[in-house]
Amino acid sequence: MTQRTIVRVPEEIANKYRFVVIAGKRCEQLQRGAFPKVEVVVPVNKHGQAQDAPKLASFWGQVAVAEVEENRIAFEEAEILTIEDTTVVPISGE
Repeated sequence: MTQRTIVRVPEEIANKYRFVVIAGKRCEQLQRGAFPKVEVVVPVNKHGQAQDAPKLASFWGQVAVAEVEENRIAFEEAEILTIEDTTVVPISGE
């Protein structure tokens, strides 16, 4: 049986696809050494020693999702530019 994770998408994001993009970009930042904005519990191996957290992509993915859920990550919406002045040039058949 597979385990499902329920994620709360904040109202400010209001789009599950935007949520995934923001969490993915934050996960990349965390893997490169950014400081986590939520409390992090580093997993231990079978010998009881702390694992090397920066190498665990799934670990940083969970941290990124928690940060986005708690509105601790700032983001900007992209501005959509429209070009109104277009010129139609007929193509010559000659």
